[in-house]
Amino acid sequence: MSVLPMLVSTMPHGSCFLWNPWLTSLHALADGGIAVAYFSIPVLLYIYREHAATAARPLLLLFAAFILSCGVGHVLSAWNIWHANYWIEGSWKWVTLSISSYTVWQLRSTIPQLLATHKDLEITRELLERDPLTGVANRRGLESAYERVKVYYGSQPLNHALMLLDLDGFKQVNDTYGHHVGDMLLQKVAAALCDRTRSLDTVARLGGDEFAVLLAGCSGAGAKLIADEIRQVIATLQLPELPADFQVTVSIGISEFRADADLEPSYVQADGALYQAKGNGKNQVSLALTP
Repeated sequence: MSVLPMLVSTMPHGSCFLWNPWLTSLHALADGGIAVAYFSIPVLLYIYREHAATAARPLLLLFAAFILSCGVGHVLSAWNIWHANYWIEGSWKWVTLSISSYTVWQLRSTIPQLLATHKDLEITRELLERDPLTGVANRRGLESAYERVKVYYGSQPLNHALMLLDLDGFKQVNDTYGHHVGDMLLQKVAAALCDRTRSLDTVARLGGDEFAVLLAGCSGAGAKLIADEIRQVIATLQLPELPADFQVTVSIGISEFRADADLEPSYVQADGALYQAKGNGKNQVSLALTP
């Protein structure tokens, strides 16, 4: 038998674990490990205390005391394997009971408020990243989607595509038929883009009549096929407020990128391709050359 199991199995009064060194080690190491984990939580709360709102700090302090008390309880459990000071361990359990009961009482009124606050934050973030007119993402939402692509696909050798779209002659719609008609047209375009893309893609309105589509795991060539289909669908859009012979067209520029690239270079390339599509006569799709 090695020295460590012999030391671990040396217990007074023959009172614990039937003198089995492996059973003793199992309990001692488990209690010790749990205690270390418990003690680490208050340390982390202290290190990052500046990130907590002032109103939440008393509750965090109470929670830290509860966790710390639990850690001390596990230390005493390990200590009693050898020393059998059960009065001390039992007394400390009453300390933990008092702290935990008071913590539960405080959380009774605080948890609903915290959950409501978290829900409000999610709603606020959703509003910040959503275009109120069309319901698709806005520029901030596009940037968040781009970051998600970098996180999810960063280690994979996949190409992705960024598509920029600009309606041709949209100013004429607003000037001739009114902004309310222009708004309805933008809503129809957004719906058409969502219908022609996947759930993992992101459709965004960047402002005015400019839209963007982020195609995850899609090559430039594949994006060009999708863009041409979108171009044809938009050309068939009709509104009762517009003349029957009025045709809405769109120019589209596409850039291809890897997940480790930044958004700005991809956006500049797609914007250059869009400018080229406009210059070539509009109602066209242009794919930027990969540098």
